[in-house]
Order: sequence, then structure tokens, then C-alpha cells
Amino acid sequence: MTFHVKSFSTMNLPKTYEPNNYEPTIYALWETSGAFKPRGEGEPYSIIMPPPNANGNLHIGHALMAVLEDILVRFYRMKGRDVVYIPGADHAGFETWVVYERELQKAGKSRFDFSREQLYSQVWNFVDQQRGNMELQLRALGASASWDDLVFTLDEKVINRTYQTFKQLWDEGLVYRGERIVNYCTTHQTSFADIEVEHKNEKGKLYKIAYPTLDKVDEIVVATTRPETMLGDTAVAVHPDDERYKHLIGSHVLLPLTDREIPIIADEYVDKDFGTGAVKITPSHDPNDFEIGKRHQLEELQVIDFDGRMINVPQQFEGLAIDEARKRVLAALDAQELRRGESDIEHAVGHCYKCGSVIQPLVKDQWFIKMQPLAERAIEAIENDEVRFVPDTKKHDVIRYYKNIRDWNLSRQIAWGIPIPAFQNVNDPSDWIFDERVDEEHIEVDGKTYRREEDTFDTWFSSGQWPFITTGALDGGELAKYYPLSVMETGHDILYQWVSRMIMLGLKVTGQVPFKDVYLHGLVLDEHGQKMSKSKGNVVNPMEALAEYGSDALRLGLVASRSAGQNQAFATSKVVAGRNFCNKLWNIARYIEGVLGENYHMRTATPQTLADHWIMRELSTAAETIESLLADYRFAEASETVYHTVWSSVADWYIEASKKQQNPDMLAWVLDTTLRLTHPFAPFVTETIWQTLPWYKQGSMVIASSWPKVPDFDEIAASEFERLQALVSEIRFVVTDLPAGKKYSVGYGVDSLVADNAALIRHLARLEKVEATDTPSGLRLAASGREAWLLIDEATLYEHQTNLEVRLAETKQRMKALRGRLENKSYVEKAPAHLVEASQQELAETEALIQRLENELEVIGN
Repeated sequence: MTFHVKSFSTMNLPKTYEPNNYEPTIYALWETSGAFKPRGEGEPYSIIMPPPNANGNLHIGHALMAVLEDILVRFYRMKGRDVVYIPGADHAGFETWVVYERELQKAGKSRFDFSREQLYSQVWNFVDQQRGNMELQLRALGASASWDDLVFTLDEKVINRTYQTFKQLWDEGLVYRGERIVNYCTTHQTSFADIEVEHKNEKGKLYKIAYPTLDKVDEIVVATTRPETMLGDTAVAVHPDDERYKHLIGSHVLLPLTDREIPIIADEYVDKDFGTGAVKITPSHDPNDFEIGKRHQLEELQVIDFDGRMINVPQQFEGLAIDEARKRVLAALDAQELRRGESDIEHAVGHCYKCGSVIQPLVKDQWFIKMQPLAERAIEAIENDEVRFVPDTKKHDVIRYYKNIRDWNLSRQIAWGIPIPAFQNVNDPSDWIFDERVDEEHIEVDGKTYRREEDTFDTWFSSGQWPFITTGALDGGELAKYYPLSVMETGHDILYQWVSRMIMLGLKVTGQVPFKDVYLHGLVLDEHGQKMSKSKGNVVNPMEALAEYGSDALRLGLVASRSAGQNQAFATSKVVAGRNFCNKLWNIARYIEGVLGENYHMRTATPQTLADHWIMRELSTAAETIESLLADYRFAEASETVYHTVWSSVADWYIEASKKQQNPDMLAWVLDTTLRLTHPFAPFVTETIWQTLPWYKQGSMVIASSWPKVPDFDEIAASEFERLQALVSEIRFVVTDLPAGKKYSVGYGVDSLVADNAALIRHLARLEKVEATDTPSGLRLAASGREAWLLIDEATLYEHQTNLEVRLAETKQRMKALRGRLENKSYVEKAPAHLVEASQQELAETEALIQRLENELEVIGN
């Protein structure tokens, strides 16, 4: 594929790297050159972006998502794969609706002041005004997405495919409309699917209430957490084997505060050991009671309306809000002496995930999908390893979810979204037809008049088809060959809402799993390990961090130490470390540029020194290691490999060695290879360096370069340099404990490696001299296995030994304290995650230091 690159003026690299001076220009270079588009050659590799809210700003979780996905696509693009990274934008049905309703309230209006068409048009304009920020922010993060292929969740092709899938399920009898208990938010007045409800453990009361028998001589005591719903009771249930109540089964009781008689029924659902063993049955306000009511043909009496107020109840409770009704009911029961005590209880209470209102289970006519047939096929595919999960534990979680799945409520009572294409016969409520003329309130079919369904689809229904919609897999589009996707990367918190549904719908509609791998990242917590929220004021704005430290620094900081599926803290210190890494890479490039000069031309590098062979091996090993780690989605380890290879192998060792043994072509090769290895993780700084260096051809870009290949090097020579490193490292370690302010010397006996590389050793260890000696004295450098001595007198040696012993004792004390801290369960569980991680790292370093000190003392003792 040919890239047309704008001219990027060649100049010397400035002294410091200022990300904001380069990043916008570099991104424009990539985008205008077509670097993000599929090449059309090579094995397909595809990722779709979980579409962020079109009218919102990115949060830190979005940033992590984009970074992980971009690392993959940049890497596989360099590996020669035919890569497509499909971006998206979400109309965010309910979330956007909540925001827009607030706007209406500010204007003194409500949804009921407008028709559905008017509301839809208003929200569309509202979203259209906000769109663009999110896409600009993704660009700032370096997301190398194929922007020409962006899909908005209300695009025509999305709506068309959603309707076709709904029709297929309708025709196969998997879609039905029925009165069922739904999760209802009375604040926003819409229903939710089960997995959208946010359950919170709350302290509450378990109230015991006496229901008198008809003769008022006996009573049965029920236990409930929601006494206000007793006004809608249509039975009391006991377990058929409960000896306490067997004699009452089939009889009736008087429902307190009403004039109704209700039966006592037997059902195995009842837990004999919970509460009193007798439970009130309110089919219209509890999903389990609803099922019991169906089994026993009980009346369904709705006593809580969709606005959260009491209806169909005695006059004294009519129109009350739920909390007030509870107080009035308890007071009335007190007045009639029907309360039999209460106890504290902690139980899970469902809440609206947007406004926090308590979810009300209400009976409502809705559209449902029968999920069991879809789930069975998905379980089979997962058990056959057609889909791989990272982390692997999520495989078992999703199978367990499938086995307990309930039918999916598709209906949402909001105007913003994809209208459900169904119409009801105005003269026959049971007669429903599928029709896509959703812009008409009434239609005529076969001489009958049908009224439009006013609900819209649950957004997850269209999103559940995202892989085959975005690729056009069923329409033979240009991107059809990219289905199934290579990987689905997203947050573990939407495993059930989204990933599980994509698998089910993908298998049902296309006959194939929608993706081969699923990588699930964890939540990004604040620096104290707490979940971020606006109410807590602990939200990290990724754009602010990016503006301060640069995009690459943020990318590296987000990926560092992060594991699949684990919620982990955001650490500014890791972003700072990322910035320092970028500066280190910049300085490496400046040094090499200065050595090679502006007239250098790239040539084939031929290793000449031990260091040349060693750095070839190190960079080749790093390339293979990174490739292996990314294949297993071990992003943090891959990033760490890049970090240590560049910082230690290249900067600390090879660059220093090259100052005494220069090989210009090797220096150029090392920088070129380093830029390629680093590019997926830190794309901006690598491309900036690439574009600024004079020896790269006009039009060349690191984003379009290939992943480094293993060159020919001498393993023996590379190993010899390692032996020199061991000697230099030992000298450096020992000298740090000797009196400062003077340079030391090394003497060596019969040791050809030291003799042949004396000048290099002297430079790397910062010695006065390295010389041959027939009468060695001082400190034997035996830890490195060389015939070499640090030339110091007896007094200095004795002082050094004493210092080592003191240092060893202090280090052991520190190790003991660190172990005690980490063995403290309370500390590990309650301390901020980054502090625990830092303690673990410090302990590992302390243990390594102890081992080294003991080795040095052992050498002195011998």
C-alpha cells in the first residue's frame, strides 16, 4: 500500500521532548496518509471499538480501552496483518435520554409535552451538537482507527440489521409480547433488563405481620421487607412439608387493612427456615411471586403505579409515595395490633444505575426474547473453545450466567433509540404484526387498522449485533472478510450485558461466533483503590493527564502493572515514569543523531564488537518476547519488556559501550529497531523521532514499518559481553560502599576477557585504570567469576567489610518489617492498591539485595 506523507521538516532533535508540540501534527500525518486503513494484503486482523457515548467525554476507562486496542492493532499492522480497527459512536439510549430530560426540566418542560417524533428530533439535534469531542479525544490518545468506517448506533445500516434480526426471531417464535414482571424505574419511567439493575447490599427491616384466619381465632404470621405491598397480596404461601402450617393449607385469611379474603397455598418455592416460614404473595410486585401466581392462577393486583405512587388501595393510602405508604401501613397495623415484631436484615436491593432510585418490580406488557435456545448454542460454542476468554475464569462465569438466564426484556419507554417495528390491531389487542413503517402512528394492512408500538429497543439489542453490523458480514460489504473479529476487547463489567449477548446473537444470526478471543480489562480505580465517581470527586480526566504528561506517558502509565479482569488503581507515578521513559528514548535518539550526523545513510549493520552481538541478541529476544506476550494479551509485561530493554539494555549498556567502541551502522540499527519495538506502546514519540531523523526516506513512517526480524549474531560473543557486564556490575556495587571522592583501579591476572576489554571495563565502571598484575591484592571480584581484584588497602577492605555487615543487618530488619506488613491481612485488603504493590516490589528488591550482600561478604571471608 502506498502512503502519501506530508513533508515533515528535517531538523536536529531539540534538547527536550515536548509532546504537545508534536502529537497533533503526527496524528494528522498518520490520518491523512491513510495509515489507519486496511492494507488489503495479509491475513485479516480485526477489532471493533466498544462505541463510547457520542455526546460525552471519554473517561479513564475509555482511555484504557483505546490504548489496549491500539497497542494490538499497531503491533499486528507491523506484523504484516491486514488490520482494521473499526471505531464507533453510541447513541447511548438511556444515558442520553437522562441527560436530555434534565435539559427539558431546566426549560420547564417534560417528555409528555411532545410527540415521539418531536422528542427524537430534539435529542438528535442535541447529540449532533455534542458529537466530535469524543472522536477528537480518541485521536489524542493515538487510536489508529479506520475513521472512514466509523459506525454510529443509529446509522441506517444498524437500524436495518436490527429490524432483520428482530424479524428472524419473531418468525421463529423466539420473540413474544407478554405481561411479565419487569424492573421499572419510576423516576425515569422505563424498564430495564435484569442485568442492568444495580444491586446494593442495604440494611433494612424484616417485619412480621399477623394475618387473622376467617374466624379471627387463629392467625398466620408472615415476614416481609416491603409491608406496603401487602395491600396487593392475593395469597399467603407455605412449604407443603411444613408441619406448622399443614392444617391451614387450603383455608383463607383476612388480608389486614382491606376487606379481602386470600387463600393459604402450598408451594415448594417457600423457604421453611426464612422468617416465619410463611410468605405473602404479591404477584404484581415480585418476580418470584409472579411465577407462583401463575402456577396457582392467582389474581394480579397492581398497587404501585408506574409513577411510584399507590393505586387500587384503601382511601387512606391512595396516591401516597412508596416510603410514605410504608410508614402509614405500619402505623395502621400497629393500630389494629397486628404487628408481631421486626428484625434487622441486610439484603440486596435493586437500584436504577443512573439515578439511584429503588427499582420497582411491576407487571407490564413488553417485548421479550426467549433466551434459553440462544444460550444453549452459546454454551456449546464456549465449551468447545470456539471463543477464548482472558482471563480464563470469565469462561466459567459466562457459562454459569447462560445456565440461569431469563428471557430478555427488549422494551424501553423512551423516544431516543431504535423504534420497535411492531403494530397492534386497534380492534384486536392480541393481533400484532411486524412492520418497519415506524414513522407512522397508524397503518392499514388487509383492511385492518394497526397502531404503532411506542417503545424503543433496549440499546443492548442492537449493540449485541455490533460485530456483524459493523463489518457488514451478512451484506457482503468491503469489511465482511473481517468477521469473525480477531478479538473483542472491553471491560469485564459488561461481560453479561454485552459480550454474552454478542455471542448468542452472532451464533444465531450468522452461524459463527462473533470473535475468536475476548479480552476483558478491569476498572480503573482512583489512587486509593476506590471506584471513581463524580459524587466522590475522585474522577481522573484522561485529557488533563494527557495535556500535562503527553499521550505516550498516559498510555504507558495506564498499561503498567495492569492485569486482565482486575480492577486496579490509577497511579500518577506510573504516568510520570512513562514520561521519563519517553525522555530517555528521546535522549538516546539525540545521542545517536549527533554521532551519525546529518549526512548518514542507512546501511546494513554488521556486528563488530561483543556489545554489538549482545545488543542484537537483546533486541531480538525482546521482539520475540513482546510478540509472545501480546499473543496472550499480557500488555503490562510486554510494556515492561520494552521499558527495561530500552532503558537498561540500550541506554545503560549499549550506548555507554558504544562510546568506546563505535559502530555507526550498528547505532543506526539499534535506534531503528528500538523505535519499531516501542511504537505500539508509545507511538507519538517514536514517530516524531522517525520523522525528524534525516536518514529515513521521504514518506517513510514507523507506523507502516515492519516488526523487527532476528538478525545474524554470534551467541558466544553475546555471552562474553554478559560476562563483562557481571564484572562491571560487581565493581559498581562494591564501589558504592567505598569512600567517595576517589577513583579506584582494578588489577587482573590471567584473564583474556578482561585483558581484551580493559578500556571498555574502565569506561563502564568509571575506574582510574584496569591493569595486569602478578601480585593481586585487595578485594577479589569473585562473584563475577573473573581473575580480577579491586585494588584497595587492608584498612579500606576492613572498613568495607564492616559497612557491608551493618548494611546487611539493616536490610534484614527492613525485610522483616516489609514481610510483617504484607502478612497483615488488614493492610493488604484495606491499603490503597498502589501502596501494597509498592511494598511487594520493595520486598523483592530487599531480598535480592540481601542475597548480593551475603555473596560479597562470603567472597571477603574467603
